[in-house]
Amino acid sequence: MYEHLRDENNDFTFPDKVILYCRPSEPSLGVQHSKGCEERKLSDFFNLPEKLGWNIQENGIKLTERGYAGINDVIQRWLYFEVLAQVFGHLPDYKWEDFVNGPSSGMEYITTSYLPKYLEKWLDSEKKSNANERKSRLIRIQQVLDKARFYVSRHCAVPSGKEKPTWEIDDALALSLMILGETLTRALSLIQRKLRFRIEGWCSNDIRSQGWGYSKLILQKLDDDGWCAKAIHMLQALLRGNSIGLVYLFTIRTSGSKGPDHSQCTATECKEMDIRKIHGRPGPTQYHYCESTASDFCSEADSTGRAQAQKLPKCKTDADARPSIDGGGLAAIINRGNIPLFKYHRGDRILEMKEMDQSFDKSYAIFTHVWTDGFGRLDRENRTNICVLDMFSRMLEKATVLRAGRQSTVPELFWIDTLAIPVEPEYATQRRKAIKQMHDIYTNAKYTIVLDLSLMRTPAGPGYSSPAMKITMCRWMTRLWTLQEAVLSKNLYYCFNDRLYPMSQLEDMFLDEDSELQSCIPSLARTYYAGILGEIRPKIYEEFRKNQGWTAQSEFLALVWKATQWRSTAHPEHETLSLATMLNLNTDHFAKPTKSEKGTEEYQQECDNRMVELLSRFAAMSSCPIPPGMIFLPGPRLSKKGYGWAPRSWLSSHEIDSPDPLSLPSQGSTRLSPTEGLEVQFPGFLLHDLGFERKEFSMHEEIYFPTDSTLLEWYRVQPAQDTRQFPEHQRLSRHFSEDRRLSRHFPEDQRLSRHFPEDQRLSSHDLAIIVSRMPIVDLRETALFVAVKKNFGGIRYVEILNRVWISRAEDSETVQKWSKKHREGDPDAMSAGERLLQTTKWCVDGPSHPDPETTKTEEEAKPTDSKGPSIGHASPDQEIKSLRRSQTAAAVQQFRSKLKKWWS
Repeated sequence: MYEHLRDENNDFTFPDKVILYCRPSEPSLGVQHSKGCEERKLSDFFNLPEKLGWNIQENGIKLTERGYAGINDVIQRWLYFEVLAQVFGHLPDYKWEDFVNGPSSGMEYITTSYLPKYLEKWLDSEKKSNANERKSRLIRIQQVLDKARFYVSRHCAVPSGKEKPTWEIDDALALSLMILGETLTRALSLIQRKLRFRIEGWCSNDIRSQGWGYSKLILQKLDDDGWCAKAIHMLQALLRGNSIGLVYLFTIRTSGSKGPDHSQCTATECKEMDIRKIHGRPGPTQYHYCESTASDFCSEADSTGRAQAQKLPKCKTDADARPSIDGGGLAAIINRGNIPLFKYHRGDRILEMKEMDQSFDKSYAIFTHVWTDGFGRLDRENRTNICVLDMFSRMLEKATVLRAGRQSTVPELFWIDTLAIPVEPEYATQRRKAIKQMHDIYTNAKYTIVLDLSLMRTPAGPGYSSPAMKITMCRWMTRLWTLQEAVLSKNLYYCFNDRLYPMSQLEDMFLDEDSELQSCIPSLARTYYAGILGEIRPKIYEEFRKNQGWTAQSEFLALVWKATQWRSTAHPEHETLSLATMLNLNTDHFAKPTKSEKGTEEYQQECDNRMVELLSRFAAMSSCPIPPGMIFLPGPRLSKKGYGWAPRSWLSSHEIDSPDPLSLPSQGSTRLSPTEGLEVQFPGFLLHDLGFERKEFSMHEEIYFPTDSTLLEWYRVQPAQDTRQFPEHQRLSRHFSEDRRLSRHFPEDQRLSRHFPEDQRLSSHDLAIIVSRMPIVDLRETALFVAVKKNFGGIRYVEILNRVWISRAEDSETVQKWSKKHREGDPDAMSAGERLLQTTKWCVDGPSHPDPETTKTEEEAKPTDSKGPSIGHASPDQEIKSLRRSQTAAAVQQFRSKLKKWWS
């Protein structure tokens, strides 16, 4: 099922085979398979299940009374061999037997060995065909693949290896459908691009998001092989539903799948470090190159080309094996506004510190690394093992050869945060200054060497896909600070076991490998490139190097968000500091130490306040760069009024929605009103209640509404409830008492109206849905369910009630059912949707949260019933403001105490 993916660069060793359940020419199936040169009809695909005695519906499959074939037989005959016939049936020499491997009798298996040959013949035939014939065939194939993808991704795919698909078919068969489908879908997109075939709405040129879902088989294999649950979840999102990418990762056996204990990891958090503590093992220890084997990076090779470990003295036995830096001298250099650099004399084993001022030759390199790999400091000293300095020296020599083509005898200057950023408590001020310098440090360096032990212990492998996919999987790609280090670097060198790999050299191979029709692996492996803003990184670097600042565009900030979302940091307060450093903003506010203990509500509030400050800095620019699509992003939101549309963290670890809200064409610039919310332009629907009585609008499971009086077009809305939990430090509900948790504003039946007091409950007259685009074309698309507070100056001011999925109801039975209910006056079907234009302006904020500081006390406002306090007294806001104006701090404290008692 994967033989077509094998070449000199990709040697698949996936063990499972797929049984041939049905011979398409068998008379017992009741349908003869097409022969060569027989153009298929669209009806041949859509009607085949019924001819085989099965009833296929949008939500399932069932055997009819006339059915006589098993489900594996029918699915393989329909979604494998009929799909092949629809694509290749017009070719003169097409034979279904070319996709079967084995004897004519006994056990047979499917194979894709001949698939590359057929794909090339398909391209040649389209080049030679006339325009009308080509148009008809490519549109038909697009429809077939779209529908097949719909059924496979919905009924054969699973989100995790612990779940079962809707259709209980052979897991290997499900994977074969996905691999074939993803290959044909990509090939169709490439052919459309090569032939410049583009009909809006009838073809797709998006090669990157053509996944057919994930098979239980491959997900179970990753689980059984000990992969980190968070890494699997991250890859599922980054690979956009492409099973081929996961299969390829499994076959190249990256080091992320072996070694550390990931048994306690979750989809959102890697617990490897916590496990070490549980079992009494220490955290990461400092790395010792002198104890490495041939599996670690080496600078020499034997006669066969294999890497050989260096014969180095054991630095643990050497009293001077960890040279340290004079903290006072380091602080003095930083106080003068200069940058400390280092030179290591390997022969004498002496580490020398240099001061780079304005007149200094900016000819130096940088080492970027992951702290947990052991290159970082584990104590309050600026030092590292001398064997590591030996390794650095060899790497710099190799980099010099790569850059200049010759060996240099002069030790190269370098910078690494382990030595260059003060760690002693008495130098806290200099530490903040050093962090502030990092922007200039990286933009002025000649090149940056990436240190990651998972890469340093594995060979790069042949071609483009192997090293690129290994980079995608490495730990360095998952850390927050390494993003800005990558973006600001002029040249990147990745350190593998057998070589230093310049990123520019690696990317030169991409276009050649990515042009093949039969493989989408190179484009999937290039995921790492987007993770470091590869497409725009050179432009950003030049702007920063010339001190022009960064271009305030929402497209750029959207790319930063995407590159950030799968990264993490052990210190949540560093998130805004890292982003501000990368964007060359003033970091003074973000570099201040937090006043609260990590993990407390006060600490999280400090982090939230920093995010508010960062967004305010963006809004203050001449052209607000905040992407309008941010309002659709999942995850906990900021609670501050005017900022409730914004995620509280960019480190969301959430799969990309459909459509990607940050990739949509902008409908206009955004504007932030600190008291009202974010002004954006998006289409949507106003929901009108056509019932005779005012009723509550509730969300039990889903709602339907029509968009005009013909009742021919209905939309379905469902709550977008995340099946996963967000990381603990991001959970908004932690920071409110149980009765005030925002995630629990809904009763058991999920009534949205509970967001408001009893006398202010919303009817559907006050509700609307903001959609990311119009028309709705995907299976489901992200949207916002909102309450309209007011309509002023052509802008609708709204509060987010819930994040929802919206889709067009295409099932005729469903449309007929709801149309009948509507005509009969059923209250559940008496909402009418009014279309709003693409240019509709919204000012979006989060929901109104109850706050003890703005609530009446028991003594000052006795409630008339159990619902809450009565009206007629001065508002809590007015009382608090009055108290603050009178400077009576004691009275304020007493008032708050009463509030706390009343709420309890």
